[in-house]
Amino acid sequence: MYSGNILSFILFILLSLSVSACYSFTGGSAPEHLKTLTITNVVDNSGFGNPQYREQLTQNIIDLFLNDNTYEIVDLAGDARLTVVINSIRENPVSINPGELETERKVEVICEVEFYDNVKKNQILKKTISSYDIYPVAESQQGRENSLRVALSQLADDVLLAVISGW
Repeated sequence: MYSGNILSFILFILLSLSVSACYSFTGGSAPEHLKTLTITNVVDNSGFGNPQYREQLTQNIIDLFLNDNTYEIVDLAGDARLTVVINSIRENPVSINPGELETERKVEVICEVEFYDNVKKNQILKKTISSYDIYPVAESQQGRENSLRVALSQLADDVLLAVISGW
């Protein structure tokens, strides 16, 4: 009787391990036919006038995909293509009541993301993604730059998540 309980327990553990090994944090597997990914340079249509933002977002996205290892990143002719366009960068007061001084500002970056299957010639994902950060007005230009860096980093995370969970 005792050995039967041990055998049942061992079978339960083995079954639990096999089920947990199948779980994926990415929400699914990459389509089998997509092995390589070309990430185009981010285009900045915001009119904000600083090429540093598109360069930073491009590098953030590339770094995240390299660390993720879902795809092999290639410069040209990937099985899939990721295109990101910054449509707008806005800066607005957070909230001001009449007669109050502005103390915080919100920086928001809005992007259009397209994930395209070059093998089957179809769009897998097209989505607008935005991110923002708030900074104290007292930090002026430095606060704004730091907030933009945070927003761009969050956007890169959101782009990765949208692509790997969008199947």
